[in-house]
Amino acid sequence: MTAIPPRVVCLSGSLAPDSRTERVVRWFAGRWTRQGGHCDLFTGDDLDFPFYRTEGPRPEPVTRYLDALSGADAVLLASPAYHCAVSGLLKNALDYVNDLRAAPQPFLDGRPVGCVAVSLGNQGGAAVLTSLRTVAHALRGWPTPLGVALSGDTEVAADGRQVPEQVGGQLEVMLAQMWRMAAPNARRRQRAADPVPVARG
Repeated sequence: MTAIPPRVVCLSGSLAPDSRTERVVRWFAGRWTRQGGHCDLFTGDDLDFPFYRTEGPRPEPVTRYLDALSGADAVLLASPAYHCAVSGLLKNALDYVNDLRAAPQPFLDGRPVGCVAVSLGNQGGAAVLTSLRTVAHALRGWPTPLGVALSGDTEVAADGRQVPEQVGGQLEVMLAQMWRMAAPNARRRQRAADPVPVARG
């Protein structure tokens, strides 16, 4: 049986055109796929959902997003710091994860969650990183031991292919931690999809 690649869902919490947040997410997505994994990337525009309500019809973009999360082996959360808080865009998208409460693997249960905060100042980056990790825990995910905060004027290449060496090293460590935890999830997902036939005497 050929092993299926670990699947990551990457969420960019910024609507700003060509934001540093989205550039970092694209860098991460490129690294994950070059390592042999599968990536579903949701930009800020993809996450521009109506305000979350506990009941009511869900538009197709929300359904597609929830389907991707329910099949994910790992999740990346990246948010700009707005007054030391996670962007409302990303928080609203994460509120929709409540719709997965009755799924076989509810919420983000058992998935490694990488967290990236992007800010101009150190205080905002630290606060947002802590908040992202708290939300990931509340959704039953496993925040990776290392989270990454990009503060100051740290630049990321416009094509998302290059990040500063120090930040790149931190992101690589976080990716490796996510991959190690995602690989067993992918194997479990594969076994569930292709159960071993029972031998009959």
